This record gives sequence, C-alpha cells and structure tokens, in this order.
Amino acid sequence: MLDRFNVAPILRGHWNGLTNGQYLVHKPDLAARAILLFPLVLFGYLFWRGASLASPAALLTGSALLAGGMLSAFTHLSTLRLKITEWDGDDGVSRFSVERDMLDETAAHLLTGSLACVLDAASLVVGMNVSLDKHGRLTGFWAALSAGISLYVLLIFVVILPRLYSAYVEINNVTGRLSGFTRRKK
Repeated sequence: MLDRFNVAPILRGHWNGLTNGQYLVHKPDLAARAILLFPLVLFGYLFWRGASLASPAALLTGSALLAGGMLSAFTHLSTLRLKITEWDGDDGVSRFSVERDMLDETAAHLLTGSLACVLDAASLVVGMNVSLDKHGRLTGFWAALSAGISLYVLLIFVVILPRLYSAYVEINNVTGRLSGFTRRKK
C-alpha cells in the first residue's frame, strides 16, 4: 500500500554493497560496516553531553547542496550503467561485470547518502524551530541527531569516491602512469 514511500530496498542495497570480494564470493566488509555505525556512537555521546551546534544554518545549506549533488551523480551513474549494458551486448559474456558491480553498489550508496541528507536537513529545520538557544545554537537531541546524520553522510561520501574512481579507471582504460591504482617504484 505504501510502496512509494518504501526506502528499505535502497538501505538494503547500501548495506549489502558493503562487501569484500568479487564475482560469486562476497563477504561482508565488517570494518566498513563498523565504521558506518560510528555515527550512532557520536549521536549517543553528543546527546549525553548536551552538545550544541553553533551554526546549524551552514550545516543545513551544506546538507541540501550535497543531496542535490548526490542525486545528480546518481543520474550520471545511471547513464553510465546503461552504456555498459549496451557495450556488453547480447552474447552472454560480460566484459564489465566488476565495473557493473561497482556502479551498482555506488548507486545504492548515492541514494542512501541523498536520503540521509534529506533527513539531516529535516532534522535541522525541525531543530532550528524547536531547540535553538538564545545565542542561535542548536542544542540537545536535535543537535546530536544532526551531527550523527552529518557524519554518516560524510562517511558515505568517502566510501563512494574510491568506487567511482575505480570504475572510471577500469571502464576508460586509464593508463598505468595516470592511474592512482598503479604504484610507482621510487
């Protein structure tokens, strides 16, 4: 009934994408998953300490801009993914299976990041209307929630960048001397 509002597949895709390995053997990347749970720890700590955010409006602006940027990157990624499907053809042999997996994983991360940005913006707007102190600082639960979500967005962004770069290098056959994945001997 409420399938239009169901974001669970996006979140599952994001979590399932946090794996190590290729092809048929995918093992959970426990380190990445643990690091992505750190925002919960930050939220708890800041809430317990009664932390405040001095400039919530700046964080709101950044979160809104990043949501748009991530959605824009998703549209470009979707186009690239479609191109890879066209390049593979109908012969049943996939030359780009690793790159396709990287792009599919990154798509889920981008959409999860966009969703987190929207939640961050919403928490900031609500918090700025119910929990500002006399100096204009966001305090209490809303400050802790916004800080936790903002850290999560930052971590997702860091997860996305190497995947995007790797897919770019592989798909475009970047030469070894220009690829960041090739180490030079000194």
